[in-house]
Amino acid sequence: MKVPLEGLKKMLRGPWHKLNLPPLRAIKAFLSPRIAVGLIVVVTLMVVVFFQYRIQAVVFKKPGAKKEVAKKEEAPAPPQEPVLVKVYKVQKKDFDDSLPLLGTVKGFKEINLKFETNGVIDSINFKEGEKIETGEIIATLNQKDALLKVKYNQIELEKTQKLFDIGAIAKAKLDQVKLEMESAKREVEKTYLYAPRSGILGTKDAEAGEYITSSDKIGTFIDSKEVFVEVGIVERDIGRVKPGQKGKVTIDTYGDTEFDAVVDNVSPVVEGKSRTQTARLKVKNPKGQLLPGMFARATCAVYSAKGAIVIPNNAVDKTEEGYITFVFKKEEAPPKKEAPKGKDAKKKDKKEKESKKKEEPKEEPAKEAAAEQGIAKAKPIQPDYRAADFFVVKKGLEEGDLVVVETQEKLKDGNKIIVTETQEAGS
Repeated sequence: MKVPLEGLKKMLRGPWHKLNLPPLRAIKAFLSPRIAVGLIVVVTLMVVVFFQYRIQAVVFKKPGAKKEVAKKEEAPAPPQEPVLVKVYKVQKKDFDDSLPLLGTVKGFKEINLKFETNGVIDSINFKEGEKIETGEIIATLNQKDALLKVKYNQIELEKTQKLFDIGAIAKAKLDQVKLEMESAKREVEKTYLYAPRSGILGTKDAEAGEYITSSDKIGTFIDSKEVFVEVGIVERDIGRVKPGQKGKVTIDTYGDTEFDAVVDNVSPVVEGKSRTQTARLKVKNPKGQLLPGMFARATCAVYSAKGAIVIPNNAVDKTEEGYITFVFKKEEAPPKKEAPKGKDAKKKDKKEKESKKKEEPKEEPAKEAAAEQGIAKAKPIQPDYRAADFFVVKKGLEEGDLVVVETQEKLKDGNKIIVTETQEAGS
């Protein structure tokens, strides 16, 4: 928009221009023609923007505008397709859990066999693993020196006794000679190594002809009436095996024969290389069938409960709040409302139903469809014990509940589901 400068000057020199007030003189000095044009343009633009804003406000404030937007935002989502699942029927039952273990038979009491005196081994009368009865001689030392000493002391004792009888020596001298004789006999006894009780010879660490001292071990004696089975417990099972728990032991040599066992001791240390904790199971061995060194398979009863609610592990999910499981709930259909019918219409419907019953063959219960439709309800549960495959529930489920064990996709609370198979304990 172009405004001639002369016209603008005349406009600015209107009646108010004749006034000679001090404020007006300042304004007249400030308002040059170019500045005036700029002010007019700015004011015009401001007026246009103001009217555009008002028009938009009026349009958006039309009745029903907000409602239409809200309706678009709240448009219903497409119906969800039901998820196919398999369920497990909860039942109360007695539950026992055993931990399988592998180990080696060890002697209950292992005694290091040593002579009381020094000497050369004359004979060892048993082989490794051979049974020994109480009092039997396991080994002997060469007795020549000991027997010579006994013979010498025997001669001395006879001489001393004759001298004492004629009164040539005092009784104290006779007693001294007798003590020396007893000492010589004991030296002979020390050349024999006797079995302290019934058992077996374990390791043999010396051979006949070797010179040994009283500190040298010639073998190991093992009490075989009771034995230990020493097993290793891996880190994930540490804490499950405790003293006093009962178990069973089997040996490949004896097939399915089971030997009763009790956990006697559990080591407080985890071995560095194998990362296992050692436990000892005491086993009675009256017939001596279990020999030290045999490979043993053991089971230890780590949990037992009567009338427990047990579900498969794949029915349980871990969340931040705890454990949950999804339970199948039937979706109840709303009752159908039928329009009132007259007497003739009712009679007609009755006749049609009767004719349909006669025409349609009766279906056997076994041929009925197993699929049922419902919803998945998330239920928090409190665990009592967790085994390798099963989960013992302390609180949260009741007998007869159907818990989801297999599903095509991850479930959420309230999802529609279709049951394709119902599993039960033992099936």
